[in-house]
Amino acid sequence: MLEVDPSNHPSFSKHLLERGFNDKIRMPGAFVKENKKMLAKTALLKMNEGMLWEVKIARETSDYFICNGDWPRFVVHHLLELGDMLIFYLVDKSTFHVVPYSKKPCTNIRHLEHVSSSEEEEKNSEFGTTRGCKKVKTEPKAFSDTNFSKELHQSRIDRMSKAIKEIAFKKQQIQKPFEKGDEVEVASQEDGLIGSYYTATIISPIGSYLYRVKYKTLFSDDESVPLEDVVTASKVRPVPPDQRKILSENNFRLYDVVDVFANDGWWFGFISGIVGEELYVYFPTTADNIAYPPDVLRLHQEWSNGKWIFPPEQGIFN
Repeated sequence: MLEVDPSNHPSFSKHLLERGFNDKIRMPGAFVKENKKMLAKTALLKMNEGMLWEVKIARETSDYFICNGDWPRFVVHHLLELGDMLIFYLVDKSTFHVVPYSKKPCTNIRHLEHVSSSEEEEKNSEFGTTRGCKKVKTEPKAFSDTNFSKELHQSRIDRMSKAIKEIAFKKQQIQKPFEKGDEVEVASQEDGLIGSYYTATIISPIGSYLYRVKYKTLFSDDESVPLEDVVTASKVRPVPPDQRKILSENNFRLYDVVDVFANDGWWFGFISGIVGEELYVYFPTTADNIAYPPDVLRLHQEWSNGKWIFPPEQGIFN
């Protein structure tokens, strides 16, 4: 039984899937960014047993890790092993209440770990990235609520991650010439931003393969005027049709391929877990797994052969 109210504390989960966790575990960059004022170089871990464990929060290049201090003893004392899950609730200044989920009984929660994102997203902050991290609102549901075993769940996650990376890294099909005033979405191919789309207006075509665009949600360095840029035609696509008339916010399901509106753009991922009213979305291009309310999600669509299709129709996620 949890001795902490999940609805009142920011949290992240860590699935121990790689060897070396006995030395350190990586914290999600978005969580660090969102809660940097509550974090310090030293942190305390506590569990229902009442013991306190002092650890360090250390930065290595663009990532942040829980490590050193009592962390190796914490791992040994709690008999942690590959496949186990930990949820960290930030309950006080640099103090975490940790809830373990062992792989032995079928009590693993229904969402994947958070891991930190790229250096590009983190470089402007002492602590982490930019996409906002949400609070878990209910006690985690058992993995046995689904019809999939843990192994099948992870296998599907891996297949979907690979497919989404292939889509995100490819260029848009150049099939539709755009004219001045057209509303479009521009795909980013910058490190740390791949898999994101930003709404813009065509200012003018430049030859056959370039457009000058004005962004709607991106601004100049002093944020005084909308950002303008010249982009290649392969990064530009029409704005997808509005789905709100055909999809209520309660109709999202586990493994749906979605876009999330965050950080001024739409980010491409899929629903990796459901906890209460929160939908956990995993972003394969940045390795972030973050909870969002349904109203900032839309089903992802791809512009293909002059029409919009949903990725499952391509057969790549089956």
